Amino acid sequence: MSDEQFFKERTESNVFIQVLQRYVPFWPLFIVTCGLSLSIAYLYLRAQVPIYVADAKVLLKDPNKGSGDSKVLDALNIFSEKKIVENEVIVLRSTGIMEQVVTSLDLYSSVYNEGKVRTEELYGYNSPLIFKALQPQRMQRSGKYYFSVDWQKKELTIDNKVVHFDSSVLIGNNYMRIIPDTNYNTNVKGKNYFVEFNSIEGAAASIINDLKASAISDQSTVIDVKLETPVPQKGRDILDSLFVVYNSEAIKDKNQIAKLTEDFIENRLAAVVAQLDSVEGKYAKFRTSESVIDLGTQAQLYLTNVKEFDKQNGQIDIQLQVLNDINNYVHSKAAKPGTVPSLLLVNDPTLSGLLQKLYEAEIQRDRLKSVSGEKSEALALAGQEVADIKRDILENMTNIRRTLQAEKSQVTANINQNSGLLNQVPQKQRTMIDIARSQSIKNNIYTFLLQKREETALSSASTVADLRIIEKPIAYGPVRPVGKNFYLSGLAIGLLLGAFIVLIREQFNRKVLFRGEIEEKTSVPVVGEIAQVKTKDPIVILEGKRTIVAEQFRSLRTNLNFMGMNEDRKTIMITSSISGEGKSFVAINLAISFTLTGKKVALLEMDLRKPKVSKLLGIAREPGISNYLIGKASIESIIKETKIEHLFIVSAGPIPPNPTELIASEKFTEMMLELKKRFDIIIIDTAPVGPVSDAQVLKDHADITVFMLRHDFTPKVFLRMIEDLNKVKKFNNMCIVFNGMKRRGFSYGSYGYGGYGYGGYGSYGAYGGYGTYGYAEDETTWKDRLKKYFKS
Repeated sequence: MSDEQFFKERTESNVFIQVLQRYVPFWPLFIVTCGLSLSIAYLYLRAQVPIYVADAKVLLKDPNKGSGDSKVLDALNIFSEKKIVENEVIVLRSTGIMEQVVTSLDLYSSVYNEGKVRTEELYGYNSPLIFKALQPQRMQRSGKYYFSVDWQKKELTIDNKVVHFDSSVLIGNNYMRIIPDTNYNTNVKGKNYFVEFNSIEGAAASIINDLKASAISDQSTVIDVKLETPVPQKGRDILDSLFVVYNSEAIKDKNQIAKLTEDFIENRLAAVVAQLDSVEGKYAKFRTSESVIDLGTQAQLYLTNVKEFDKQNGQIDIQLQVLNDINNYVHSKAAKPGTVPSLLLVNDPTLSGLLQKLYEAEIQRDRLKSVSGEKSEALALAGQEVADIKRDILENMTNIRRTLQAEKSQVTANINQNSGLLNQVPQKQRTMIDIARSQSIKNNIYTFLLQKREETALSSASTVADLRIIEKPIAYGPVRPVGKNFYLSGLAIGLLLGAFIVLIREQFNRKVLFRGEIEEKTSVPVVGEIAQVKTKDPIVILEGKRTIVAEQFRSLRTNLNFMGMNEDRKTIMITSSISGEGKSFVAINLAISFTLTGKKVALLEMDLRKPKVSKLLGIAREPGISNYLIGKASIESIIKETKIEHLFIVSAGPIPPNPTELIASEKFTEMMLELKKRFDIIIIDTAPVGPVSDAQVLKDHADITVFMLRHDFTPKVFLRMIEDLNKVKKFNNMCIVFNGMKRRGFSYGSYGYGGYGYGGYGSYGAYGGYGTYGYAEDETTWKDRLKKYFKS
């Protein structure tokens, strides 16, 4: 296995576990952010007005059912059930019908109670007063008008006016009558009432916006009507009133044709009665003046034939007259739908069907005109359909007129033939026959018109609405707001807020936090991670000591063997980018770890500017290396034995004015050669690379160069410097030790939930199994860390 393969990062592949490891250490922060977010969600939920749904189902009956013309309409495929449902849904949601509902229920005025958390609409028995407009059609939208009620004096104060119950007052621009609700609980106190006024159009538009209606399936004429409202009783009342108004309008439209037909029949009856009276008077006068008693048997036979033909001729004349009336009706009809003057007098079923079709098409056109506007495409199509039907009617009447005229010619010929025979009868007998014939015709017409009038009256009396309620309006809910959604959103926002805070602190930190950052920006291998623990003793590894940090130093010792250490390559130089990254601490404990294997180790205190090793180990600094390099001390005097077996310290000595020149001298080379003869391992604790060049001078004397990086201390900019030094081979066998790793997040005692090791997502180090502990003196409780988090 190569060194690169050995030190290659082993990351967790499960994304969920990565996220969990990254953010679980900050659980107290998430508790605070989630608690705050859920509290805000609770307060916001309380301020929302609950919305209920009023629901009802109605059946739209087939308007053609039971009609003799239905087959004609079905054959022409003018309407289908789905299209009828869609049209009636538009009618249900039309402004005209909804304005009638608003007026009937006084919905242009709304009473509210303004609470501390939310505003509640008061309606029905829950409302103290009813504001009824004296002129509903002149209602105007206005703002809030707060009022108070004095039930003892039976008066209220509104708009700086004192108004008695059941009296009228001008509020804004609206004249209102104040009506008290006798069912209201007058003992209720602490209410903050106000009323808002709206125009009829505005109130209707608001209701239409919340009203939904649709067929329950494609093949069904059952319409499901729903209305969203903050007051359940108000929604039920609106739907009840809506169905009443709709049915009333539908019946009114249906009765128009019957009424106009009755008017036409009455006019015809008056004319026939006058004609019949004239004929009967003439007959009586003739018989009296001429003393006519009996006609011969032969004359009676001719008379019977002539009467029959005259009857047919009269019926043909009536039908021709009706055709003329229909022709005038078709040509002159414009803005008055529903006028079918002779629907019951026409014997031709096709013409009757076309007249009924014309009536329905014009009703549909007028409905679209009120809903869609003058220039809509649907209205244009409806107008075109009316014109096409009129053209068909005129063509049909032309054919009927030709047929009637042919029949009339034939009947006239028969009459002429029988009249010729009657010429042989004396003139008196002929005159009497003519009068009797005329009387009989008028009687037949009179009877026919009476029959049609009764049929029309019966049809009008049996007219029923097309809309039948199959499920009365009910209310359920509230459907909004949904508390679960608010709390889930609050929890999600709290988690995201906590994650955002962690992300901001860690991703935008200018210091090195994660091992992943080191490996991303430099190719120098990381051979060890040293965690931070609470202790003042610089020595954390001894014989038999099995602490986590001790094991980490043993791991570091092992990893250095992969860097090529052997009997000839046994000098390790420890340096850093800046001061304070833990060179001396790591040098001491690394040296001790080698002694535990029986190696004789020399630890050189080569940071001649700021020596620390001798002080940490309690060894006298003088005489030292600087004394030896200027020839004032022997090699034996500067090698000092410590209380740890096999560990010797070569102290720094007095701080010289020219440390770089001393290190570059031949004397220093001689000292290094002598130390390599006497010791198995040599560890050099030198000055940082950033501020001075001492470490670079020592390059040729070191076989392995260990660069120290301290967690949350070393600036990230120095990673680029380390990479540049490695590329130009400024040091031999460079490697990195990540020192001072702290716990991520908040924890109890000395155990954390994750560190800044491999991958930087809460792992316990490079090789697993160990927690994030190390050398430090700034441990605090998780409460203190939480305060520091929010202060920063």
